Amino acid sequence: MNICIIAPIDEKIPPKFYGGIGRIINVLVEGLAQKKHNVTLLAPENTETSARLIPIIKRPLEANNHENNNDPETREIFFKSSIKKIKEVLENEKFDIVNNHLGWRLVPFNNIIDPPIITTLHTPINQGNRRIVFSNFKEAPVISTSNNQRKALPNINYLETIYNGIDISLYSLSEKYYDYLVFLGRMSPEKGVLEAIQIAKKLEIKLILAGAIHEWDKNYFTTKIKPNIDNKKIIFLGEIDDIQKNKLLGGAKALLAPIQWDEPFGLTFIESMACGAPVIALNRGYAQEVIINGVTGIIANSIPEIYKRFKEINEISRKKCRLYVEEKFNSNVMVNNYEKTYYSYLKKHEKIK
Repeated sequence: MNICIIAPIDEKIPPKFYGGIGRIINVLVEGLAQKKHNVTLLAPENTETSARLIPIIKRPLEANNHENNNDPETREIFFKSSIKKIKEVLENEKFDIVNNHLGWRLVPFNNIIDPPIITTLHTPINQGNRRIVFSNFKEAPVISTSNNQRKALPNINYLETIYNGIDISLYSLSEKYYDYLVFLGRMSPEKGVLEAIQIAKKLEIKLILAGAIHEWDKNYFTTKIKPNIDNKKIIFLGEIDDIQKNKLLGGAKALLAPIQWDEPFGLTFIESMACGAPVIALNRGYAQEVIINGVTGIIANSIPEIYKRFKEINEISRKKCRLYVEEKFNSNVMVNNYEKTYYSYLKKHEKIK
């Protein structure tokens, strides 16, 4: 197949630090290329890939890369400029299929441009512009990353749910661990950072925080999180790379994830289990689809339930956590599922014989 993958313009691919979508796109593109497909990637200019790269923006919209890049109007200008370039490429090239990971902004072009465009949802669909666009273009083909993600708009054109996958070789199983918990992710209210701190204090266990502070979360971090950091019991590392992440998760008693929103599918749960560390999560979003309750982690309906069940972590097999990710959330499984979905869609719509 001649496949076009459209990446977000927000982050470098592959990302050095933060960037779950960038990691997913990287392993998807490399996996499809290894299967001998002709893959073209539309992404920021500094992308590193073995695929054919067509730059759609000079630098990704990461923090400090562009002046005023966090101003909504300025960001929208960058998006509109990038979409213009994408439209020109799709009109002039001959692709069998286009997989859009940029998001809702490309969905209205589904019936205008000839190559079929399949959109993968990486963010909640029930927010602002996303709900409006998908409600008005219900025929646009969509891949969800969790079944929970579909609940907000159950009647649009879902082709498949394809769970995200990771390059398992980047993560090492550690059966030896220490008496600390890890919170890994953006320093955002919806991620449950403050709740994680409160839980760790109640349990009287060390908590290590690692993750990015985005511009829009700086006030939250300064007023709510920073006062709790004593660098003894509550430690903040900032952003960490893959090597640091592997070591941090491998040595942790568990990943603590009291998420406060219906997250579609983050990578931290499967990254943690790949290192052998079980996950303690509140029952929100994709948690039930990724964690086997009592086997690879704890899914609790409330914070008091986390306190009550915390000792169960000691009975969870770290090896089982690793094997579970190898079987279900390996990037090879994800790539195979994308390939099957592309073929199935093209065959159904008589694009291939």
